[in-house]
Amino acid sequence: MNRPLPPLLPAPRPFWQLDAEWRQFWLSSAADWLFVFKTIMAALLALWLAYRLEMPSPRTAVVTVFIVMQARTGMVVAKGFYRALGTVVGSGVSLLLVAAFAQDRVIFLAGLAVWVGFLTAGATLYRNFQSYAFVLAGYTACIVGLPAALDPIHAFDIATTRLSEVLLGIGVASVVSGLVFPLSSQHLLLNAAAQRFDSLMHTTGRVLGLGVPRTEWAHLHLKAINDIMQLDAYRSFGVFEDQKTRAQNETVQQMSAELIAAASTLHLLNQHVLRLNRSAMNPVRDALDPLLGIGVRVLMTEPAASPAERLAQLAQWQQEITRQIPLIDHALHDQLTAKQRLALEATFVLLQQFLQELLRYGQHFLALQTPPSPGVVAAPAHAKRPLAERQFWHKTDGSQPLIAALRTIMVLAIMSWFWISTAWPKGEMALIIAVAISALFATVPNPAKAAQQMGLGVVLSIVLAFGFSFVILPHLYGFLGLAVGLIPFLMLGAYLMAQPKWAGMGAGFGIFFCTLAIPDNQLQPFNYEGMVNNGVTLLLAIALLIVAFFTLMPAGNRLSRYRMLHALDKQMLVACLRPLTGLRRAFERDTRELVRQVASIPGLKHAHSAAALNRALTVQALGRIVIELRKLTEDTATASAPLPLPCKPQSALRRRPYWLRRPKPPLAPRPAFALESDEAPAVAHFVDALAQLYLRPSRPRRLAARRALHQAEQRAQRPVAGRDDVRHRQIQIYLYLAESLMTRLPAISLGQTALAERAPATPIDPHDEVPPDAARNSVL
Repeated sequence: MNRPLPPLLPAPRPFWQLDAEWRQFWLSSAADWLFVFKTIMAALLALWLAYRLEMPSPRTAVVTVFIVMQARTGMVVAKGFYRALGTVVGSGVSLLLVAAFAQDRVIFLAGLAVWVGFLTAGATLYRNFQSYAFVLAGYTACIVGLPAALDPIHAFDIATTRLSEVLLGIGVASVVSGLVFPLSSQHLLLNAAAQRFDSLMHTTGRVLGLGVPRTEWAHLHLKAINDIMQLDAYRSFGVFEDQKTRAQNETVQQMSAELIAAASTLHLLNQHVLRLNRSAMNPVRDALDPLLGIGVRVLMTEPAASPAERLAQLAQWQQEITRQIPLIDHALHDQLTAKQRLALEATFVLLQQFLQELLRYGQHFLALQTPPSPGVVAAPAHAKRPLAERQFWHKTDGSQPLIAALRTIMVLAIMSWFWISTAWPKGEMALIIAVAISALFATVPNPAKAAQQMGLGVVLSIVLAFGFSFVILPHLYGFLGLAVGLIPFLMLGAYLMAQPKWAGMGAGFGIFFCTLAIPDNQLQPFNYEGMVNNGVTLLLAIALLIVAFFTLMPAGNRLSRYRMLHALDKQMLVACLRPLTGLRRAFERDTRELVRQVASIPGLKHAHSAAALNRALTVQALGRIVIELRKLTEDTATASAPLPLPCKPQSALRRRPYWLRRPKPPLAPRPAFALESDEAPAVAHFVDALAQLYLRPSRPRRLAARRALHQAEQRAQRPVAGRDDVRHRQIQIYLYLAESLMTRLPAISLGQTALAERAPATPIDPHDEVPPDAARNSVL
């Protein structure tokens, strides 16, 4: 049987299918092409104004447009503001250096190195565009100071010219972004908040079901941290947009604070639910399943419900839990062992605390979704975070700013030595580029990879700049012809910048193509030799920078990994020793930031990364329990001062960093406790032993911490007349939770090696005694 031959050309598709394809293409790529269009418009407008105002270097205004231009108006204004601030500060410092040390090049370069290193170190302590302002203030001193030092008579003119060209580019980019199809950051903030809310609800439903496995939980927890960071970034951008967004600033901050608190409690709840899955806890699990099933249905089986309806259902479920607690307790009074009863009551305590924090977070989320009129903050009046607890820089180990500063100083020193030794005519340009990019990439997790990607953009810019300058530019007449000739190249750079995968390459191409190809205001003859020298200078500077990022204290080196994990473990000392006022929020905020930094360490193997995350989550959970125990046992009147625990040896105090040392009065008074019972001093003894373990880790100290915990549990079980039964039971519950975490402490803690796979330790009997010789010789 003969089959019909297929047609040579496919049949034409109906026009409605074409419309659907164009609509899908527009929805997926419209924002990118709109960004390209606005970038080209702003670049050409800035170039035309720079020529009309007869600025010496119009290319600086175009480069500024490429640096400042972002997809959202608030991002453009925010980056432009911090760039202007950094340029003003850097120009002022460069004039001071020229005025003081222009006669001695070595002292001048040394002062420049100190300034750039100091600002690079400061950039690592901030996020978003605040960090960018520090970086810019540092390398602007190089951009202005080096030409000014070579020509001190015109130093002020050089500084004011640079400032004028940068401010022109910032102003044009901000105006174009705000007037031509403006895109607000508001809906990004609302969408991110809604996605975080839905994700938290879904994760909570899984926790209440069978719990989330620890390996998967670490990645979910890290994703939540990144989402919170993204929310904070959108908030900082939106402040620069309009009054409506600024009115929501307080609401977003409160929502993020409550979200962190709820996520911390959910972490404890998930670990506890996983322990309930053991066969020894089957009676507890059977009793809780009907009650927890209500929450699972509310959180997971009704996704179509609005956030307000789901929060209302959760509030009703919370009331139902309160009503069911005495009924379940009475029904199982004679059927559970002591451990099972503690597990049951721990579930109720954690669940009620989590629901309270979840509902507070939900109230702020609803306030954000339904904003008030301008000038009115929609956040609820209760549970606001005190201003004293807010921190404008993020937590990190002191080695990270030091490494970034030293690397930048060494790059500046090497380039300066090469420039002075060889009398290289383009050494000034190479030094400026190397220092600027070194400082700029000092704050990214993997600077070597970022420098390589920008290097690709530099190579492409050199090739195309040669072609434009010697093939296309000679045939162009007037500004209109120049604009038409530049459009394809500007479009390529802007499109690459709009793609996250090629953003670094696009930035390198856009910046350095404009630097090489755009002519100055004063007409110059074509200089083939100068173009070649500039291209070679760029290549050498980028090559040196890539080598420096791989060899001079590269990101993720052993020292950096060790110090980051060490800083994370030291958070336990903060939980044990710092004053209680605002301690929980500060501990959760700083620990969350350190977890994020540990997870972003480049070069980690998957197993090492998982071990580091599990170790970080253990510190976070155990520190939270210690804080709750201290709140329950320490008197609030004396909790604002560090607790002078009775069993602390003074030698250990002297080994502690000065900001964690406790005062040493001649006669340390007995600490005031909120409970007149035996368990308060015992809990204090456990907290003290845990602090000593994380101060100087060793197996004897680990055994001592386990024994102190066991003694606290024993004393908490003794009957004492006149004791507050509710708080006493809460102490027992948190001691039980601490015991479950202590059994899983890694056998090697606090990094004798920077990153090694750590298997969970085998449980240690708290009654085990260590012989004196073994105690002296057994170290981690």
